[in-house]
Amino acid sequence: MPIETPLKKFFGTGNYLARLTFAPNRKNYTSAMKVRIEIFEGRNEDVELDCESISEVASKIHDFYLEKTGMELEVRRLARWFIEYLEDVGITPPEMNALIRDMESTPQELEAREGSE
Repeated sequence: MPIETPLKKFFGTGNYLARLTFAPNRKNYTSAMKVRIEIFEGRNEDVELDCESISEVASKIHDFYLEKTGMELEVRRLARWFIEYLEDVGITPPEMNALIRDMESTPQELEAREGSE
């Protein structure tokens, strides 16, 4: 995996920080981007998740958030956080509605869309 990216507060939780690392030298968003998610509770790493697509990123973050807080994570909130993260690391983000569509898609739907573009 490439250069270490910054830690970012995880959805208003006081205890959790997250770091996303994007597959080699990524400059633009794609729904098939590979992402490593590291979530820290304080100074200790709580979980590390490897994802093959943006729909997998959304699913794994949603599941983690639900497990730790007992609350559902709204997809629009996740998308806004993800866009901010992309901007922070210099990756051109997608339009909000396109990102939400990708996050709510299955990996098979993403693959079919990527192949048709």
